[in-house]
Amino acid sequence: MHADQSTVTNASHAQARQGSGSALAKGTRRTKIVCSYEGRMLDPGMAARLLEDDADSLRLVYNRDAGDRLAAFIKAFRAGATSDRKRPSLMIDLAEGARGMIHNLEGPRELNYGDVVTLGPIGSKETFQVNTKNWGVLFRAGATVFVGYGNVVLRTLETSTTKTTLEVLQGGTVFPETDLHVPDTRSKPNLSELNIQEIRTFLASGVDHLVLPGVVDPSEVSRFRAELAALKPAIPSIPWLILRVDSLAVYEELDRLLPAVDGVLISRREMALSFNPATIPMITKEIIQRCNDQAKLALTASEMLGSMRRNVTPTRAEVSDIANSVIDGTDGVVISEEVAHGKYAEQALQVMRRIIGDVEARTFEQPNWTKKAPTIVNEFDAISFAAYRTAERVNAKAIVCLTKAGNTAIRLASFRAPVPIVAVTFSPEVLRRLTLVSGVEGIVLDIDPKIDEVLPVVNERLLRDSWLKAGDRIVFVSISLSSMGRESSNLVTVQQLS
Repeated sequence: MHADQSTVTNASHAQARQGSGSALAKGTRRTKIVCSYEGRMLDPGMAARLLEDDADSLRLVYNRDAGDRLAAFIKAFRAGATSDRKRPSLMIDLAEGARGMIHNLEGPRELNYGDVVTLGPIGSKETFQVNTKNWGVLFRAGATVFVGYGNVVLRTLETSTTKTTLEVLQGGTVFPETDLHVPDTRSKPNLSELNIQEIRTFLASGVDHLVLPGVVDPSEVSRFRAELAALKPAIPSIPWLILRVDSLAVYEELDRLLPAVDGVLISRREMALSFNPATIPMITKEIIQRCNDQAKLALTASEMLGSMRRNVTPTRAEVSDIANSVIDGTDGVVISEEVAHGKYAEQALQVMRRIIGDVEARTFEQPNWTKKAPTIVNEFDAISFAAYRTAERVNAKAIVCLTKAGNTAIRLASFRAPVPIVAVTFSPEVLRRLTLVSGVEGIVLDIDPKIDEVLPVVNERLLRDSWLKAGDRIVFVSISLSSMGRESSNLVTVQQLS
């Protein structure tokens, strides 16, 4: 059932009911939006249009045969993002996507339980033609085949070089250009197989986040990070590494993996192929909680407004799914590439904005996510927690932090403070990475003041470039900012802008 217009009410209505108690000024979203696009379908001419979208990040799905096209798009996109307010981050997803797609289907086709169908390469006379470069290894007898991540489920009976015969285990509708997934024949992810030199071209153009395939050994991530570091100065900086959580094996190793990465992308539809789908909602909540506890980025993906590839309104289940992700404390929600390349991509982005705004405006409702009491093991933990608690007690309008690499901002954001976090940095690259962190806004300082001069400089920039105004109370934080003076300085202070 699809939602009517009243289901996705405009966020401004909710904010009007909330009044001056709304935590984020001028309708700023706390939860971020990531729009996805297939790399092979991008061209430089699309850059200007995508810059007009109100997305915080673009997730570009890497395809080995489209590396040059992807690099050209990134270069055009960066050239167009010239203003401070038009700098969405760019994320490259290196994980292997679908290895096959239903081809040349004129319209939707219904399959029923027990039906026997045949698949063949493009140009064959079988029930369905499959566009794939992996025909020889895509199918094997007994393997389960998922059409569109579970809309239809098939079991392989026999396969040859020209035809595969399958039995329908779960009936449903097969749509044109639907992906095929065969988990049983997919090889285990291995970062050593990624050709660093092959992806160097677009890394040099400025990529902020890399989504890694779901490896289970943290030493693989460490080796990959070292290979990226060896590319400097050919690449401006090392992107944040985001691990795809897409299987039971990755989930079970998450405690060992989290320290090695900067965040995770929770790919729920892939997880549903490796264990009981009914457990996915609770596992998603648990992963978000664990990421927040360790100050790691958490993005929730899969089936976000998936029906809007073909329908102008979302289903009520999709609306509830997004709302619950926001309440669970996710940093961002990911609209899949199927939607972005569909007929109603612009409407889907508008719907996503309205749902997030409506949920976040209802701050009088207690969320079902809480930060566990932190374990204070160093000065960094102690000062971050003190700043968060101080902001609560003095009713500050914002927490303002100086951050060189983004670590202070993401640590403060992990407490999900009731006020915005304004990250002041010297690096446009760091500012773009922080666009994905929940509740964080940012400004770039083009000067490097000494520690005893930094407060007046920040005060002036906040009044000039942010929504904060004279008389507003802020909590100002700096932690070990050795680049600003001869000695490190740790500081938490309550300030009144003037």
